[in-house]
Amino acid sequence: MTALFRDIGADLRGFFAEVSLEGLKIGLLHGHDEELLNALFKSCVYDVVVHGHTHQAKVQRIGRTLVINPGEVCGYLSGKSTMALLDLKTLDVEIVTICR
Repeated sequence: MTALFRDIGADLRGFFAEVSLEGLKIGLLHGHDEELLNALFKSCVYDVVVHGHTHQAKVQRIGRTLVINPGEVCGYLSGKSTMALLDLKTLDVEIVTICR
């Protein structure tokens, strides 16, 4: 699997990743451990935190942190396939249905 990602110029990460894009510090994780998520939100380290696992699309601000859950890309549990599009300049987020 790692080789497939490398072939397209992508980097496969583990449980947590920290990336910097357009001057923003972004935390990425697949999980819903509330204690860990709350610590990330309250730390004021990240401009954006993207997390999943709950299969429920949601965008909110917690303090100064933009929190994004893109929903469920496969749609096998909820019946709705979604993803989130983030504008790195305006921090506008759009939850997009990708399959009907």
